[in-house]
Amino acid sequence: MEGAQEREKLPSEEEEYERALVALSSLISGRQRKDGAQWAHAFEMMQSYLERLGLEEQLGRLSVIHVAGTKGKGSTCAMVERMLRQAGYTTGLFTSPHLIDVRERIRINGEPVDKSTFLRNLWWCFDRLEEKATDDSGKPAYFRFLTLLGFKVFLEAGVDVVVLEVGLGGRLDATNCVRSPVVCGVSSLGFDHMELLGHTLPEIAREKAGIFKPAVPAFTVPQREDAAEALHQRAAAVGTSLSLVRPWQAIQGAADVTLGLAGEHQKLNAALAVALAGAWEGRSAAAAAVQGARAAERASAVAAGQLPPEYAAGLQAASWPGRGQIVHDAVAGAVKPLASPAAAGSNGTAAEEHQGQEAESEALPRLSFYLDGAHTAESMATCAHWFADAVGGPQQPAAAAGSAQAHPGGLVTQRVLLFNCMQERDPQNLLQPLAHALRERHIGIHHALFVPPDSTYMKLGAGSEPATLSWQHSLRSVWEGTGGSSSSSSIGSSNGISNGISSNGSAAAPRAAAPPPLTLPPLPAVAAPAGLPQAAAVALASAQGPGSRSAVLPSLSVTLDWLRRCVREAPALRMQVLVTGSLYLVGDLLKVLQPPPQPQQQAVGTTRSDSAAGVDGSVNGLANGTVSDSGSRGGHGM
Repeated sequence: MEGAQEREKLPSEEEEYERALVALSSLISGRQRKDGAQWAHAFEMMQSYLERLGLEEQLGRLSVIHVAGTKGKGSTCAMVERMLRQAGYTTGLFTSPHLIDVRERIRINGEPVDKSTFLRNLWWCFDRLEEKATDDSGKPAYFRFLTLLGFKVFLEAGVDVVVLEVGLGGRLDATNCVRSPVVCGVSSLGFDHMELLGHTLPEIAREKAGIFKPAVPAFTVPQREDAAEALHQRAAAVGTSLSLVRPWQAIQGAADVTLGLAGEHQKLNAALAVALAGAWEGRSAAAAAVQGARAAERASAVAAGQLPPEYAAGLQAASWPGRGQIVHDAVAGAVKPLASPAAAGSNGTAAEEHQGQEAESEALPRLSFYLDGAHTAESMATCAHWFADAVGGPQQPAAAAGSAQAHPGGLVTQRVLLFNCMQERDPQNLLQPLAHALRERHIGIHHALFVPPDSTYMKLGAGSEPATLSWQHSLRSVWEGTGGSSSSSSIGSSNGISNGISSNGSAAAPRAAAPPPLTLPPLPAVAAPAGLPQAAAVALASAQGPGSRSAVLPSLSVTLDWLRRCVREAPALRMQVLVTGSLYLVGDLLKVLQPPPQPQQQAVGTTRSDSAAGVDGSVNGLANGTVSDSGSRGGHGM
């Protein structure tokens, strides 16, 4: 084949990888997800693609755990994979979307597939599909192609188990071409992709339950009553059982486990993961062949409500970048606060006393990013509660919500929201729950920044055209409408706690002496969106002036430069940045923060709230790979 001969002439793997990304980008259709008829037709074509690749019969050799859901299905899959790997199995994990490099979607033993394996199998699939394409059926679109590629990689690797995350929905998802999984799971349900899945929770539940198969046991977590009923109806219709998982706190041994994935909500996902792993070990021929009696013992333990030690170790070691992840900026560095006599025995809160004691021995990061790719109403609220827990919100007095938090060691902490979401989503449904939950937890957002991602939905690699920012201006208006910044300090104005008066005029709780008010550097100027009336443009410029609490910035690099400049020019300042609304945004920020790869060294300056920054300690879980060439996602589920 001419294409294959041309590729053989390429002098380096990196150039071939670039060519592969171009080929993958050519598969991104550009059709809107709301085109339900096209979605159904595309699913029907998966059988044809499998036949062309000669994978139809081979697919039955894979021992699959299939997981659908709205929230937490990726985290559940990550925990299942890590437990089974800890138990001694060779694992395959297929998830979407990716954060930095497309190879993250296809993992062997927790590691993104290596470039050589990825390229060999990609071109094997690509060339055969192209060679056998007809006028009626060309090559599959992006997500379906990656699903087929994942199957091919897992078959070649001979993995013991494949943990398969649904991309979108379930019934018509590309992953649902697996006819005989060993066990199925449905994580928490919510409202997302309603243009395809339906506008009621029962409708969405029925689509998710489309992965159920006859005589294949299924598990789920507590759901809203009407959604649970829809799941049970679907299970009965296909001829299988649906079981509600045992609560995490009711599992013997769970209380002794610190989950690697941060957040109280992860306990629900962990309970589902344990049930799925145990059921797989109890039913899979592969498990019996590899682990023998030990597999059966673990399966029996799970059924009896006990947590096997291998599962406990796997749950503690599990990681899932971009979800409940904390990254401390190495460039901004850290500062050791001055010891404060008022830190202990003062009239401050217990949290402040604890922080004061830590200040005497620990350097504190100047600039920290709290990353969570939440993008539904329910997950945004969950994200807010995780952020509050991570920054110590529950112990803070209500007055702290409207003021910068004075640290007993002489520092001021300010909190920043960095947000974006895809235009197919309703920003009101995302920002309102976020703002409400933050207020409920007394967490003030001092600055809200709305920034486009560097990558695009339509191609692999950074976008070639600058963003118009019209969407980001709309997001900012919605945020202001929620009152999210109504009690926050102003950018460019005094940001310390002054005169002992809180933002609502009441006496603030007694605190350690606050440092002098801070004046932050001005934000970069941003032009008004094209076509905006002159009066509106003048109003916009005024609103984003020195006294504003929110702003639109043109890029992540500009945003990061401004944040670093803030902490550099204000030695008493720490900044905690909540990054949410989009996994695109989270992944692109991780890419910007990641240091250049160095041979035999891990990325520095990052920590994770889930105990590990990726599988190998790097920001994204890739071992010394060049990842700057594949930062976009290309979407998932279509």
